[in-house]
Amino acid sequence: MSVFFSPEFTMLSSVLENSIQQLLDSQMSDGSWKDCFDTGCMPDAQTAISLYLLDWKDWQWIEVLLTRIRKAQRLDGSWGVYPGDHGDLSTTVECYYALQIYNAWGESEDQKRLAQQFIQKRGGLRKCRNLTKIFLALGGEIPWSWLPSPRFYLPLFFKYSPIDIEDLVTFTRLHVPPMLILSSLQYVACPSGNFFLKELLTDRQKRTVLRTTMYHSVNWLKNAAFRRCVTWMDEEQEADGTLGGYHSSSFLWVFAKLALGYPRDHPDVERILSAIRQSLYQDIEDDFYHQQTCDAHIWNTALAMQALGSCGILTNSMTLRKAAQYLLAKQHRIPDRLMKNKGKQLGGWAFSSNNTCHPDVDDTVASLEALAPLADECAEAWWQGIDWLLSMQNRDGGWSAFEKDCNQFWLDWLPANDMKRAMIDPSTPDITGRVVEFLVNHKILSCWDARVRKAIYWLRNHQEADGSWFGRWGTTYIYGTWCAVKALVVVGIPSDDESLRKAKGWLLSIQMEDGSFGESCQSDLCGKYVELSFGLPTQTAWALDTLLYLYQLEVEPRIRQRLWLAAWRAARWLLKQGEKGRWHEEIPTGSGFPGALHIRYHIYPKVWPLIALNHFQKCFESVKRAPMKGGEQSVRPQTFEYVP
Repeated sequence: MSVFFSPEFTMLSSVLENSIQQLLDSQMSDGSWKDCFDTGCMPDAQTAISLYLLDWKDWQWIEVLLTRIRKAQRLDGSWGVYPGDHGDLSTTVECYYALQIYNAWGESEDQKRLAQQFIQKRGGLRKCRNLTKIFLALGGEIPWSWLPSPRFYLPLFFKYSPIDIEDLVTFTRLHVPPMLILSSLQYVACPSGNFFLKELLTDRQKRTVLRTTMYHSVNWLKNAAFRRCVTWMDEEQEADGTLGGYHSSSFLWVFAKLALGYPRDHPDVERILSAIRQSLYQDIEDDFYHQQTCDAHIWNTALAMQALGSCGILTNSMTLRKAAQYLLAKQHRIPDRLMKNKGKQLGGWAFSSNNTCHPDVDDTVASLEALAPLADECAEAWWQGIDWLLSMQNRDGGWSAFEKDCNQFWLDWLPANDMKRAMIDPSTPDITGRVVEFLVNHKILSCWDARVRKAIYWLRNHQEADGSWFGRWGTTYIYGTWCAVKALVVVGIPSDDESLRKAKGWLLSIQMEDGSFGESCQSDLCGKYVELSFGLPTQTAWALDTLLYLYQLEVEPRIRQRLWLAAWRAARWLLKQGEKGRWHEEIPTGSGFPGALHIRYHIYPKVWPLIALNHFQKCFESVKRAPMKGGEQSVRPQTFEYVP
């Protein structure tokens, strides 16, 4: 049976229409999309713990967090950071602690016992990550001496130190100062003085846990570097009191304020907690609740606009105009206090709606791409964004997510660092590829521009030996390869180029028998591609889009045929999985910190399959219309047989 008569492809148009309508229906009244930014149970547990330690009795908020924690516990008693990870010690300890302090196990005593066994088998509380141990020390469950000495980080605030707090990547530097204050003052916030985790300690460890009240070390408070740390934190606060919109750093800053002598009923405390509560995601219909580490409204909105724009939704539609107004209102106007010595300019966008001081490259590219159809109408904002984007190119030719030339790799070896990719922000293939594709595709720079050539040189030099590229912010090699290949194609790299030849071979080799693509979060930990046993809509969409870019560039008929068949199989799988234009996936396809934080963007199955299938439909129609030249070998898909 010819592919033109394959049952799945007869419903391609209707699937696209349904998917478009689903996206339109989920737009909020302010023009944004507010789909969940899901990082698992870790932020739910940290929030529940923090509210207890602050004696904040918002039971409606607390109960939904505890409900989600209970539902997420696995049969072996553990909690994990992604499905199939065999459990994570720190996340399990945090979830266990949250249920313990509220006595919220219910009738799940067996599950409680299993959790205890899992924690003890993995090494106990002392083996947890530092962020987890900070929450335990705040509750008085472990001594502060179990954490790295604050003296490791104090030089970041020395006046003439060779390293500075600005040398760290944004999300880490917003956590370090409150951690420094808390560990320096050894603050304990527990309101009741109860032990909740004593059954997880050995007898020797119990003797070392000294219950202390807050005290101020005169030497620390008189220290000029310490005072600079406090001043720096005050300057970094957003209007709503949070630090970059991140809930974990904001909670730590609340505790740091209390350690510095603020009363618990201080207006700043209530302001920060109110802002954090705004990031509680609630889907009453599906009975799903999650304390987001921050919201993803800007990223979501930019992607939704791109998806709708790619499908021909006109720029004068009310939907896109409201979304554009939302994005334009969120463009950064960086205060003068943050301009000094940071090399930052006006014009970028951040990830979350309440982050007004820390723009990032990925969200700026996404927002500019979304606003491209309206570039003439918002020319000032458009060119400000582009100027900021160009200013962020690193000396090596690539682009990073948050910082410029933040690549002092030795910082990863600081004793207090216990998470991968938490200290610096080097150039990455996914960010570099996305920037180059945007700049060249919209004719902002030509493919011969020195900045583009330098970026392409960097990309080609950072291809993996197997032909893939690493993706820092998506999982992992499928994502990075998608971003890099699009950039190489757009700048006109020929199809027989060695980089593209290797990329084609790798991508074709990892396609599953059913046509899908699926990559495990384990890839991020192993530093090499690890296949799932099943496909994911988001990753299949990325791979399909990549195949189509390669197909459109290819000139050799045999390879062109093979690329088309692979794309056809991927598109067929997507259509089978989303008959009504709806796709769902439980596996995270976003990366935060490998093995510690993996991200499931709830909007991804709404936008990426839609974009890829719309691209496929355009190629499909052009293939059907393609005339045959005399003596030429056919590359049209009628030559392929339909396999159910």
